[in-house]
Amino acid sequence: MTRFALVPRLLRSRPLTKGLRYLYRYTRPRAYRHNETLWPFVKVRRDAQGRLAGCDLSGVRGPATMALDQLPRAIGGDAHLILSGPSVAQIDYAQCRMRTVMGVNGSIALRARHPALRFDYYAMLDAGFVKKRRDLVAEVLAQDLVLFATPEVYRWICLLFDRRTVRCRIALFEEVHQRAQRPRARPEELEAELAADPELVLFDARHPIHAHGFSLNAARGLFGGGTVAYTSLQLLAWLGAESVYLHGLDLTATAGPRFYESADAQLPTALDRQFAGHIQPAFRQAGKLLGARGIKVYNLSLLSRLGDEVFEKRHWSCLLDPSAQAQTSATR
Repeated sequence: MTRFALVPRLLRSRPLTKGLRYLYRYTRPRAYRHNETLWPFVKVRRDAQGRLAGCDLSGVRGPATMALDQLPRAIGGDAHLILSGPSVAQIDYAQCRMRTVMGVNGSIALRARHPALRFDYYAMLDAGFVKKRRDLVAEVLAQDLVLFATPEVYRWICLLFDRRTVRCRIALFEEVHQRAQRPRARPEELEAELAADPELVLFDARHPIHAHGFSLNAARGLFGGGTVAYTSLQLLAWLGAESVYLHGLDLTATAGPRFYESADAQLPTALDRQFAGHIQPAFRQAGKLLGARGIKVYNLSLLSRLGDEVFEKRHWSCLLDPSAQAQTSATR
């Protein structure tokens, strides 16, 4: 085994990584706890304004990354966010008209049924998904798209995939209240820092799980809302979408496994546990903010746990040509 092959194998060794996490956890202040999966192998780079500019992984040369402010932000029309709720399986994508499409995690599995479906953007913030669904991640990496990823997700992409097979462009992002290799911001610090900030709108700095807010400038960081859907909504608004259609925003684990999973091979989820206290309040505030800014958001999951007062619900047939819409309405 070559030295190049040995290093990644050591870095993804479960006993080693688990041991290092415990060592970091008990030798650092609690405010640095969110960095335990990065230490000691990942080093982040920042620009003159302190914004995340890139990552370097010890012993491994990963695929190139790009700064968020290098991306064109001119969607200027409709954008579609395809999520993983089971209701996605009801949509006939062969008939839908969609110009700009963003996927998350396992959304790429739709291409098995709809080969013509193309993604322009993708978002991943769950390193567990990268490790457990390498088949789907490999397909995402092979696409001509922009992948938004956290430093931890980037770390596992570097360890598990040959950079020569990566076709997508990777842009790194981080969360406002817990920046990579910096201490977690205290509520009073966030309130002082973001007071009257037009780009990082703070809703609730003292929420017990994560600070609630909405970022209008992804290069400065994003707010977590308990689900990758919330992260992606911020990205699409920042990229210039004037209206966003949310596909599969069911937000309930009891409705069944994700559309690409079977019941006996379902990855765990915290949706039911976090919905009422974390996810719903974040989306509710975001809906008001986006509405005030003239950005329309439509929820195509009629059974979504988010009510119409958050985002207007529409049947997916609204994406069809007018003649096809009439035919679909007649058969409903």
